Amino acid sequence: MQNWQPTNPVERRLMAAHEDWLRFAKDQYARLLYWRTDEPDLELVKAYFQSQEELSGAVIRLVSPFEGATQYADALARELIGFYENRREGSAARGVTADWIPPRRGSNTSTQYLLMLAGSLIAHHPEVFPGIVLILAPAAVSKNREFERWLDTLLDDLSHHAWGVERIRIVQYGVATDPLAWLRERQPDRVRVIHGRYQMRSVSRELVAQSGERGPSGQFRRLFVELSEVLAHDDPERLESLRRAALEVTTGQKWPDQSAVVHLLAGAAYLKWQSHDLALAAYEQAAQCGQQALERGHAAGNKLVVNGLFGAASVHLMRGRYLEAAGCYDAGGSHAAAERDGILAVEARRMQGWCLEKAGRHEQALDAGFMALDAGQGIEPALRANSNLQRVTAWMLKQTGFFEKSHKRREELVPRLKRLYGDNWAEAVRPLAAQEVSRQLVADTRDTEAE
Repeated sequence: MQNWQPTNPVERRLMAAHEDWLRFAKDQYARLLYWRTDEPDLELVKAYFQSQEELSGAVIRLVSPFEGATQYADALARELIGFYENRREGSAARGVTADWIPPRRGSNTSTQYLLMLAGSLIAHHPEVFPGIVLILAPAAVSKNREFERWLDTLLDDLSHHAWGVERIRIVQYGVATDPLAWLRERQPDRVRVIHGRYQMRSVSRELVAQSGERGPSGQFRRLFVELSEVLAHDDPERLESLRRAALEVTTGQKWPDQSAVVHLLAGAAYLKWQSHDLALAAYEQAAQCGQQALERGHAAGNKLVVNGLFGAASVHLMRGRYLEAAGCYDAGGSHAAAERDGILAVEARRMQGWCLEKAGRHEQALDAGFMALDAGQGIEPALRANSNLQRVTAWMLKQTGFFEKSHKRREELVPRLKRLYGDNWAEAVRPLAAQEVSRQLVADTRDTEAE
């Protein structure tokens, strides 16, 4: 493995990221790293650490939100303990005796206890945890300065207590312009910032170039990559030039599906640039090309039509044209049903009903809502309570005044809910925990196999 060399643009960038990491890891004084990138490059950093998590149990990502110092430290401690508990079975299967018992907190503060847990894991399983990298990726930080002060306390505790300080590292990543400025002044020896520059925007172009693909398909791929890059810049002339060139290829080769994709990309660009007329025209052309692909038997035909119609609907909504948007969602619902995509069909009918209600067409909105419930039969039973079908159900219960007063269409609602959820539908429409969804999916699969 020492002689391994990257063979493609993605591998080369991962290698560059690894070299950046090693510079931090080998710094004997550094304890906290903020890995700063732009948005496209941030995905590479996330992928890098995800691969490290999969390869080593010593890299642990903690996602609890930060609302206050004590709350956050306690939440991280629970996450760390949960990380170990969730892996006991798997560790035993690999021959690792997972018998670690979290130490008692005693008189330690919340932050000290978090470090005590990490140090205890290192001491108990030195072969599994030669060191620990805690990736702090809070879902939300409500108080940035308080968060920095908490990190300051964490670094002080690392220095003043025997937690295995030399083998614990703390990592954050993000796109902040001047990350942890206050903390770096406070702890210049311990805090490092990496400015990762990996040019991920160029990866697609480099992959196409490396493929050496020739002929119309190679030409189209190169043009499509350039089209994708235009999205990052407000350059309509460049977009139209590339769009025409790509359509010359797709039209000449009779590839209506690829023509639809080109128009969809143009629609997204124009929508981003607030050019609503051009966005609408592009989305309508995408739907037309998708229809042509469908007529030629292309497997993705219905999905392409739906994408074009949904795009057109989004433009109409931005302009407050609710009836026009409802018409797009109506047609999209038919194509989603033909595709047997229950989730997409429910969403189309849900949005159709919402648009009709906004336009003052209450009865027609209810019709669309009932169609959404019927479309829900195409969603796996275990997923129904955790899908957009739940939103439709709640909306329909409200629209029919189910819990408040009689309504002339209430009698249409209950039979549909029973078909979807069974007699205990009122309980079933509550969302399931993730593990329960997985359990039911497995059970449904077994029942299907048994039949």
